[in-house]
Amino acid sequence: MILPEVDHGSGIPIYLQIVGYIRHALEVGSLEAGQRLPTVRALARRLGVAPNTVVRAYGELQREGLIESRPGVGTVVAGDPGSGDRKRRVQEIYRRVEEIVRDAAGLGITEDELWECFEAEFERLRRR
Repeated sequence: MILPEVDHGSGIPIYLQIVGYIRHALEVGSLEAGQRLPTVRALARRLGVAPNTVVRAYGELQREGLIESRPGVGTVVAGDPGSGDRKRRVQEIYRRVEEIVRDAAGLGITEDELWECFEAEFERLRRR
């Protein structure tokens, strides 16, 4: 699992940022049913937050039925909350790319500049 990044100065509680990141990862399929999540301590240490913050986020996700704690296994994704097929999720990504390209063109961002941004983001993901 690619770990979320949190913005300590955003005004959005950190636990809600974690919840939102994990929900999004489930929706786009980068987290799948049965996949293990980091332990509370490991995620807290990695994000530089108190363990209680991660406990609160995981608790919220459990109440929503998105994750569950399994004895001897840890915290895992409970099911596929996106419950749509991969094709639908891919189409949503393409729709978002169309929107990004349209917005970029409207702001005068060139194709080369946009590609540089995409390449930088892929490189950032590879390093994580």
